[in-house]
Amino acid sequence: MSWSVAGVNVPSLALVVAGSIAALYGLYLLVLSIAALLHSEPDQRLTPTSRLAVLVPAHNEAPVIARCVQALRAQSYPRHLYEVVVVADNCSDQTARIAAEAGAQRVMTRRCPAGGGKGGALRWALDQLLVGDGAPSAVVIIDADSIPAPEFLTALVQPFESGRARVVQGISLLTPGDSGAPSLGVIAFMLFNRVRPMGRAVLRLRPTNLMGNGMLLARSVLLEHPWRAFTSSEDLEYSITLHLAGERIELAPGAVLPSAAAPTAEAARRQRLRWHGGRAHLSRVWVPRLVGRAVCERRPSLLGVALGLSFPPLGLLSAITLAGALLDVALVLLGAGAGWSLLPWLTALTAIALSVLVGLRAAHAPPAGYRALLRAPLYVARAAVGACGVLSFRGDRWLRAER
Repeated sequence: MSWSVAGVNVPSLALVVAGSIAALYGLYLLVLSIAALLHSEPDQRLTPTSRLAVLVPAHNEAPVIARCVQALRAQSYPRHLYEVVVVADNCSDQTARIAAEAGAQRVMTRRCPAGGGKGGALRWALDQLLVGDGAPSAVVIIDADSIPAPEFLTALVQPFESGRARVVQGISLLTPGDSGAPSLGVIAFMLFNRVRPMGRAVLRLRPTNLMGNGMLLARSVLLEHPWRAFTSSEDLEYSITLHLAGERIELAPGAVLPSAAAPTAEAARRQRLRWHGGRAHLSRVWVPRLVGRAVCERRPSLLGVALGLSFPPLGLLSAITLAGALLDVALVLLGAGAGWSLLPWLTALTAIALSVLVGLRAAHAPPAGYRALLRAPLYVARAAVGACGVLSFRGDRWLRAER
């Protein structure tokens, strides 16, 4: 059987094209990691004057809501300028009572079983917070399992008060479990939520997307673009709305917001499925539309949004690249492929590995973070096994992870 058409080795050509795409993804990650090494936080700190509503959506968060509220009450931000608002959303436990006892100035109880999910809770609460003479200048959204440091709000509000942006995203990170050793999931989260945005900021690339946790939205933005994001990736869905409207999302690198990593392997799996599956759903729906609008409206920035949406999770990208390289090697050994077709796959694998190592350095990861890379083969294998679930995930599903 001939593998050539008009003198062209078809399998090798197909593998070169696929490998080149993987190499471009890998090189892009490497460039962002290198750029993140050069990132520095602005020294200017303005005295806060904006009135904030700190909104904490909470569904059955009794075990963790008190520490979150107490951490928010202990902020260095002027006490008279912010209010902690907890939305007890369809709770069957004591979340509302515990939040009030911990010091939340307002606890809003929502009963709407048909409109579950974080997006529905946010829309319901925002509709009430944004009206009236006492409406805040901006709303800060924080997950109930987060423990913000005392300077969090002060750092988050700086880009808003300086006039650089009406939408600001802090750095949402996962902290290791009881063992103290970061898992590869924690590392991947750090690379995605900290290193890549810092790299884009240094290179002045847009866009930065909302991360769902630790984000500030000006009241004017929410009135102009009401919250209509109800998928499992409501933050990314709302980011698309903002990008289409030409709204800038600014990174606040000093506003670091840690949350506890999933306590069990099953909880971590469900969490990854919700994050990655929701992103894959939005990619299927929005990438063609964004590319079309970028071309028709001559808006190159929308191509950046589409590229960001199309990016596979790090584990899945690694699995695809490794599988492509192994397939190429097998075809070469069988005499059906050309050795030169391996070059882009090797480039991709090298770039991905270096992007992780450089990214750990840029994020000032502890030695345990580097040691965790020894478990990378297992992480990549899990990503490969779960690929079908991620790619077929329905965006209207909401998977709650165990706290």
